[in-house]
Amino acid sequence: MLDYLAAIYKLGETQSRSGDKVTTSALAEMMHVSPAAASSMLKRLEESNFVERSSVDGITLTEQGRLAALQLVRRHRLLEVFLVRVMGFTWDQVDFEAHRLEHSITSSFEDRMDALCGHPTHCPHGDPIPQKDGTLPDERLLPVVELAQGQAGVLCRVGTNDARVLRYLSQLALEPGRALRLVDLAPFGGPVTLELLNGGDSEPIATKILGSELAAQLFVRPQAADLDAEFNVVISPELSPELNA
Repeated sequence: MLDYLAAIYKLGETQSRSGDKVTTSALAEMMHVSPAAASSMLKRLEESNFVERSSVDGITLTEQGRLAALQLVRRHRLLEVFLVRVMGFTWDQVDFEAHRLEHSITSSFEDRMDALCGHPTHCPHGDPIPQKDGTLPDERLLPVVELAQGQAGVLCRVGTNDARVLRYLSQLALEPGRALRLVDLAPFGGPVTLELLNGGDSEPIATKILGSELAAQLFVRPQAADLDAEFNVVISPELSPELNA
């Protein structure tokens, strides 16, 4: 049941950016079940006052459902940090492992894990880690494709957990904490050209070209100043040696 609540929360995050609502079919696809099975679970969640359904708003979490979802989201993202920092996993491996562990650990283990990792604020992919009371940081991020041409920013979050995509982004040195500049955005879904910057230096160190669909999953804080000191991300040393040079 908690997995469904967490899935609805994550879908709500994604769909709200595109203006879409959470649907039964989208939930079924995310949970890898049939629409009938998803509908049956939604009925149970609705009866337990965890979700509400309407033709206008789609599937939404009640406050009770949201808090329950955030508890699991917090545990999952803390596990991802732990797996990278302590266990030596890379960011493309941790989503799968965290899913297997998140229902097995106790609250005490979660607290120890949080303290051991220095109370991280974001997971390795840049997603914010909820506090115990369900509060989240107020972050104003933009997809890199919404930057103005020539505008710089810092990559803060990657909107996918797909291991193949994350490995590809590592090869491009596009990970949370990376300063970059939008050089060109070709029309009609054409390629996106980015320059990678060396921290506060405006001089580019590399140019990368990627598809618009993937670029839309890269969320940046525009014209960020001193962001590296404020944004507590986790990057495995094995991911991209040039980031630590």
